[in-house]
Amino acid sequence: MYLPGRILLTVALALAGCASPTIPATTPTTNTSELQLLATTATAGLLQELTREYQLVRGGLVLNTAQDNYAGLANRLRQGDGPVYFLSTHVPADSDMWAAPIAYDSIAIIVNTANPVESVSLEQIRAIYRGRLSNWAALGGQDLPVTVFSREDGAGTRIEFENLLMGNRETLQAALVTPSNAAMLERVGEEAAGIGYVSGSMLPATVRPLAVEGVLPAGGNLADRTYPLRTTVFVVGSGEPEGEFRMFISWIQSPAGQAVVARRYAPLLPRPQLDGNEEGSEDDEE
Repeated sequence: MYLPGRILLTVALALAGCASPTIPATTPTTNTSELQLLATTATAGLLQELTREYQLVRGGLVLNTAQDNYAGLANRLRQGDGPVYFLSTHVPADSDMWAAPIAYDSIAIIVNTANPVESVSLEQIRAIYRGRLSNWAALGGQDLPVTVFSREDGAGTRIEFENLLMGNRETLQAALVTPSNAAMLERVGEEAAGIGYVSGSMLPATVRPLAVEGVLPAGGNLADRTYPLRTTVFVVGSGEPEGEFRMFISWIQSPAGQAVVARRYAPLLPRPQLDGNEEGSEDDEE
């Protein structure tokens, strides 16, 4: 992955769980008046809020947004049709994509509000999604067969769920596939015996998140790393951004941008005020 200069440190520290990401250095404004920004379905709401607020800062700049699942956006980036940057919670470890962190998220395990089960272990979630735990009674719930919901192939949320939980284990083939986080929320909200997973930033009152290993996917539990299914939201692109793209990403990582991020996600932890070109201490790393 080619990530020069300050942004290389930003991504490396974020992937290592560092608490002090580095803001990319801004560059002079270019003549660019229109940017195209993309997002996975899980991060589309965040992108809309960020672009709306940034247009108040950069008057006259046009920001066009669109969304797709992770596989579709990654393919668009690889085609090289002009500068492409998108928001996603998934970046493969062996990818040659450029990426910079902007927030912390989680995979929330959700059930119907009528389900009395409150907590599950990581192993119990694996057992459910492998078809080896098939009745809620085994978890102290009602005597009902578990209805398993999953996201479609290529969805960033599914990729992260499988990376964090399933490893090389296959998801139950009988799982009912939903095409978006919104559809997942709707189906689980309607199905008393349903279980699914969504971005932790998208939890309405129509479903209830389960505690995982006794910990709920609340913002504070992401910042202190106690919730086990944590993810990072990245801006992803084909190369280091320049001009307006660079300025926009720098603004997202600034206090003003992070205040917008905090409306939906756990923001990046505050970094210390440093003099000169210092990049932070290794003591911040896990």
